[in-house]
Amino acid sequence: MQAFEFTSVTANGVIPIPECYQNKIIDTVRVIVLTQDIDEVKPTSKQKTFHYIGIDMSGFKFNRDEANER
Repeated sequence: MQAFEFTSVTANGVIPIPECYQNKIIDTVRVIVLTQDIDEVKPTSKQKTFHYIGIDMSGFKFNRDEANER
């Protein structure tokens, strides 16, 4: 089985196959149609942004040996 992916615009219910694929598609085919909804094209809302959290770490002392003790 081979798969070809292309974008096409329907014309009176017919999906035209690009010329570059017409000689490769000879026998029976399985067709899966994906449409793009209008809601997917237009942004629905403003994307929220994440602001960093500032923490003062100047007085923090890290001891690797204590952290790795079991």
